Amino acid sequence: MISYIDEFFRDPKGMLVFFLLAFPGRILALSVHEFAHAWMANRCGDPTAKMMGRMTINPLKHLDPLGTVLMLVVGFGWAKPVPVNPRNFRDPRRDDLKVSLAGVTMNLIMFLLSLVVMTAVVGLALGRVPAGNLTTTGVNVFRMNYQGTDALIFPADNTYVPVMQLLRNLPYYPGEALIKPVFGSVAGNLYQMLGYFCMTNLVLCLFNLLPIPPLDGYHVLNDLILRKNQLFANPQTARIASTVLFLLVITGVVGRAIGWLDTRILTGAGNIAAAVLRAFGVM
Repeated sequence: MISYIDEFFRDPKGMLVFFLLAFPGRILALSVHEFAHAWMANRCGDPTAKMMGRMTINPLKHLDPLGTVLMLVVGFGWAKPVPVNPRNFRDPRRDDLKVSLAGVTMNLIMFLLSLVVMTAVVGLALGRVPAGNLTTTGVNVFRMNYQGTDALIFPADNTYVPVMQLLRNLPYYPGEALIKPVFGSVAGNLYQMLGYFCMTNLVLCLFNLLPIPPLDGYHVLNDLILRKNQLFANPQTARIASTVLFLLVITGVVGRAIGWLDTRILTGAGNIAAAVLRAFGVM
C-alpha cells in the first residue's frame, strides 16, 4: 500500500490514468463475486440477498463507501458482504459451502474468460505485425527472430520484446507493447482495462480462499474439515481475525504471497496461450 501511495506522488498523471483504467474492472470483479453469493444463496433456499436487491451485477448495490475510497487511494478495498440467513438453507452445512465457493468460482471463471479473450486479441494483433529485419524502416513495430527469440522490434527507440514475454504477462504487457501499435490507443486502453479486470478476479479468488474469518476460505475450512456447530465465526474471533488479516495486507505479506502465485499462474497460462496460437499458425 505504501509503495502505491509513493507512486502516486512520484507520477500523479500516470497513476490517474491507472485509476481510470483499473477502477471499472475492479468494481465489476467485486460485483460479480457478490452476485454469485446472492444467486447461490437464493438457489439454496435463502432469498434474503435477492429481496434486498443484491442479486445483481450493478456495482451501486454492492460497493462499500469506505472500501471504495480505499480502493482508489491505496489500491485495496472491499464490497459489502451479501447478507445470508443459513436458517433458510435446506442443508445448512452443504449450502453454506456452496454459497462460500460461489464467489471465488465466479472470479475464477471471469479470470479464465478474460485470458481467452486476451489471447484471441493478441493472436489477431500478432497476425498483423509485419515480418522484418534490423534494416526495416517505415513501421512502428515489426517481428523477427532476434538472438534466437521470436521478438517484436520497435525501430523508434531501438528496443525489442520477446513474444513469449508478452504471452506470459497477458494482462499487463501487450496493451502498450502490441495492441496500441497495431490497433491504436483506444483498443490498447480497452485491452488494459480487460487486463485489470482479469487480474482483479484472480486476486479476489486467491485472497478469498485464505482460511481466515470472515473470508470464504474460512467457511470452506469449517464446512469440510473443522465442522464446528456454528457456520460463522463468533464476533470476538471474527474481530481478531479481521485485524490480523488487515495487518497482513498492509504489511504486504498477503500481497507477496498472492504475487508469487500470480506469477506462476500467468506463466502457465502464457505457455498454454502460446501452444494455442502455435496451433493456429500465429507463433
